[in-house]
Amino acid sequence: MTSSPELLAAVEGGGTSFVVVFSLISSPSVCIHKYECPTTTPTETLDKVKQFLSLHPYKALGVATFGPVDLNPASPTYGYIQQTPKANWSNTDVLTPLIQVNPSAPYKFDTDVNAPALLEYTTLPPPASSVAYVTVGTGVGVGLCINGSPVHGLMHPEGGHVPIVPLPGDDFPGYSWGGRCPWKGVSTVESFAGGVGILERLGKDASNSEDRSILRGLSDDDEVWDHVANALACLCATLTLTCSVERIVLSGGVMLRECLWGKVRVRLREILNGYVGREEVTTEEGLERFIVKSRWGNDAGKIGALHLAKLAWEEGEGGGRGEGGEMGGGGWGKGMGCLTLGVGIGVGVGWGLWGRKK
Repeated sequence: MTSSPELLAAVEGGGTSFVVVFSLISSPSVCIHKYECPTTTPTETLDKVKQFLSLHPYKALGVATFGPVDLNPASPTYGYIQQTPKANWSNTDVLTPLIQVNPSAPYKFDTDVNAPALLEYTTLPPPASSVAYVTVGTGVGVGLCINGSPVHGLMHPEGGHVPIVPLPGDDFPGYSWGGRCPWKGVSTVESFAGGVGILERLGKDASNSEDRSILRGLSDDDEVWDHVANALACLCATLTLTCSVERIVLSGGVMLRECLWGKVRVRLREILNGYVGREEVTTEEGLERFIVKSRWGNDAGKIGALHLAKLAWEEGEGGGRGEGGEMGGGGWGKGMGCLTLGVGIGVGVGWGLWGRKK
């Protein structure tokens, strides 16, 4: 009698959709089952996710979701999405219902940007020790991994909401989510580079699929992309100057617009103004190595969640049961630290139509 393959399970929770994937323990970067449902109400969405998880037996679970989330395992609201611009999702316990599907399985829980940041960390050539992962979709989120371990601190920093310096003459007042966000959404990364802000700059409604579709027809020369690139370059400068990262990975639906890559790199070099005297930010070749695409493309979030599951399984095999917050009872390793600089509420599902080839 042939035994069933040993599987890992993972949940990637985004503001647009929730995705459940399974992989073999031996091949955590290859999804063999995938299920997806739109992000509607918490009850409806999580019920569907639980149904998907129950379809296949699994040895460990990874959960990576939009935020802000409570990552403190000592908190009574550990595993909750906290105050979020996503309607109806504030103060929602996402973790408990999911781990109840298979209570014996070890698990790890983190944000939907920390998980791919940890995954990208595994690809760094030695002796590099730091990487930032930026997803630019409905919102903007940033995960920052240093020496392989997350540091959540007070909550987790929200890099999509840091302020930027707009281009000269830009009078865009900010996006409609601003009333619920830091700086009231005025001159922030997400307000200028996230999907909602881009469409509202154009006088369109981000919730309207017909309005979203107009972006496909925009020329690469449209000035809106200059504003997006400037905002992202400001963010990259902040990451460079405050965290001294050695690689920045950009992902998400908005980054399917190919012209943005060159624009962001050029603008970053202008902003830094030669202050950081390293070829990674002073030469064209260096910038192409410094600001890069994920080798997993826009699947990095899902594969990152599976990476969490693999880590949970490894810790479980070693006798400890991985449980969320500190990414498992065994921790991430001595002297290691990782900082999350923002969680956008969408991973760009549905924003792929923005990528227009010349």
